[in-house]
Amino acid sequence: MNLRSIRIRLTLVYGILSAVAIAGLSYYADDAGRNSIYASAEREALANAQEAALDRSGVNAWFVAISDEDAGYEEAFGETWIEPPLQTITREGLWYDDQFSVHVQDERYLGAVVPLDEEAAAVAFIELTSFDDEASSLRLRIVLAGIGAVLAVAVAGWVVAGRSLRPTRVVLAQQRDFIADAAHELRTPLAVIQASATQSLARPREANDYRNALVEIAGAADRASSGVNELLEFARLEAGQALPRLSPLRLDFLVEEVAASVRIDSTEIVADVAEQVVIQADYNLLRQAAITIVNNAGARADRVWVGAKVEGRRGVLIVSDDGPGFTDDALEHLFDRFHRGDRMGSTGLGMAIAQKIVQVHGGEIVAGNGDSGGAVVRMEIPLAAATDR
Repeated sequence: MNLRSIRIRLTLVYGILSAVAIAGLSYYADDAGRNSIYASAEREALANAQEAALDRSGVNAWFVAISDEDAGYEEAFGETWIEPPLQTITREGLWYDDQFSVHVQDERYLGAVVPLDEEAAAVAFIELTSFDDEASSLRLRIVLAGIGAVLAVAVAGWVVAGRSLRPTRVVLAQQRDFIADAAHELRTPLAVIQASATQSLARPREANDYRNALVEIAGAADRASSGVNELLEFARLEAGQALPRLSPLRLDFLVEEVAASVRIDSTEIVADVAEQVVIQADYNLLRQAAITIVNNAGARADRVWVGAKVEGRRGVLIVSDDGPGFTDDALEHLFDRFHRGDRMGSTGLGMAIAQKIVQVHGGEIVAGNGDSGGAVVRMEIPLAAATDR
């Protein structure tokens, strides 16, 4: 899926739709503006004609008498430099109520007819040059404003399209990462399986050799299966498909259960609970996170302590050990996918999954080293409403 192409298409759609809307508004604004400008010209021409009728004076103003015959009488009130068809204009004004007319003679002129009686009128003309210039200027401003508005909407459309596609981009990136991570996780065990099978089939061997090869293949297959399952679990948490079913949970009981259920050779796991702690959590998800952290600690220490206590408005599950603790690099990347601080880890997804589980509970997970050595991991989960204090 080419998101850039989709973004360009969306921007074009925004631009075209806005151009159509703005063109309509611009046409309406231009029409209304021009009507207003020429209405003012008509008022000015009419005022000049009325003034000429009263004062018998004015520039480009006449007294015009008409008759049913072709003959008529015309008299200029003052200076004139145009020769309009006065008889025709006056007849249309008196007989057909066509009070205004346009005459073109080098320039455009607007004439107004003011009736004096049934067969006589005062006619005056004004130049339309300034009004035409004003109308042209208005049209130019409207066109430029419309173009600017379309460009602004296009830019806004580009930004909005980018933001609209951001979730899609994130999802596609997650899909690409998931495929890359899956390939990375499966490459090593599949290589082991292929190498063991190829070596076993290269020549006849003793039964014990075949058994050893099958054990190696089974171990690699188990690792591949575990890695894929953890990848799927992480993908579900990332996509928000593994929402917790929250209910009051005794964190102190969970600590005792985890300490009793996890078995690691040569490692002692001790529950250290001094008070009742009730949090709002999903039992299965939180148990999974706690077991992951305890297993991670037990792989590197001889003794692991698992405790629970209340701090403020949160219940805290603490896992500490007497191992070497975290290195600076391990602390920096502890919750990154596929990061292994040493060879004792499995897929490198466990701590990332634990962090996601705590986050979907609205909590926080932090890691560090104890004052006397060893690693310390804290899961902080909001208390249940009844015990919130």
